[in-house]
Amino acid sequence: MEKKEIRKANGDVCFEAYLLPGNSYICVHWMGVQSLETMVMGGSHLLSMLRELPCRAILNSNQELVGPWDDGAFYLAYKWAPAAASLGLHYFAHVLSPGIFGRRSFEKFKQHQKSALLLRAFENDELAQDWLLMHQL
Repeated sequence: MEKKEIRKANGDVCFEAYLLPGNSYICVHWMGVQSLETMVMGGSHLLSMLRELPCRAILNSNQELVGPWDDGAFYLAYKWAPAAASLGLHYFAHVLSPGIFGRRSFEKFKQHQKSALLLRAFENDELAQDWLLMHQL
């Protein structure tokens, strides 16, 4: 499966996602400032990927994200997460952004998310990857 990208009007990539070989998990990177629109577009790409080649886990990295994504947190919790869980997604490893605003947005998502996803936050991609691989075996 090819890498999915979203570019802003200025050409900057703000989202990329790809399935790792062996269908172990989808790796997602959010970059820069996000809007509700970019988050819905990214979420739609992920749901499409899950439909095409189902897998049980996502590594969602916000290490390059800037600022809050509160509006997106509600979309992810109430719309995206239930749809992803219905497609077989079970594990969601979230790598926190360096700033406090992105961390607060993740807490909103986690608080409102009521689907069957197991969420866990990490400080870096390596720790998130280790947790996912531990649950995939």
